[in-house]
Amino acid sequence: MFVSHQWLAENINDPNLVIIDTRPKIMYSHGHIPNSISLIVDQLIQLSPAGAHLAPDPQKVSQLLGNIGIDNDKTVIVTGELMDPSVFRIAWTMQYLGQKNTKILDASIGTWQSLGLEITRTSKKYTPVQFVPQIQDDIRIESDELQGLLGKATILDARTPQEFFGGHIPGSILFPFTDGIGQDGLLLDSKESLENLFSQREIPKDNQVICYCMHGHRASSLFYQAKLAGFENVRLYDGSFVDWYFKKLPLE
Repeated sequence: MFVSHQWLAENINDPNLVIIDTRPKIMYSHGHIPNSISLIVDQLIQLSPAGAHLAPDPQKVSQLLGNIGIDNDKTVIVTGELMDPSVFRIAWTMQYLGQKNTKILDASIGTWQSLGLEITRTSKKYTPVQFVPQIQDDIRIESDELQGLLGKATILDARTPQEFFGGHIPGSILFPFTDGIGQDGLLLDSKESLENLFSQREIPKDNQVICYCMHGHRASSLFYQAKLAGFENVRLYDGSFVDWYFKKLPLE
């Protein structure tokens, strides 16, 4: 799921790589990892009537991805900044759309620069290709199905304690995504540390794990924290609290 900054530095000119910069476009314009292209969360969501940030329409987004050089065979490296879950939401979206070679740079772009690795203002242009969506429904869940799993699945709330105690999905466990942020410029903690973190919260590995937050962004970080900790059956409720609240579904 992850590649190191050393690996990326050594393979940065590989023509089979597409490097995505998930930061705001103004930050990208001021300097970015060589050969990377700008792609932000807003380009890869569709808004519901409630304002929930849902997974994109596969057919609409396939042209966007194809135009920036992403097909089903390329290796896609998603990069971002510390504390910004955009990198994980975009990586999750690529995985949901069936791009099977998506990896996340384990260090932040700020860390990359602080290590003296090259930063450029030159924009990369990839040759357009065809991206064919192959939806992976096993990593996404919607409210109708989630209602039937209350009391059965393990539901993790990636928001802050203040948000959680203001109202949450019944039976959900408070698990702020920031608890799993790494040290020394790494986006996530080590596998061992994350295993310990989930163990301390008594999260059973044999149960289905569902992650949510307000818009599904912070929860996507928690999704990858759970995967790195060894959980296999993990899903993202991308509609999250905004969708649940709008539908007037039960709260605690």
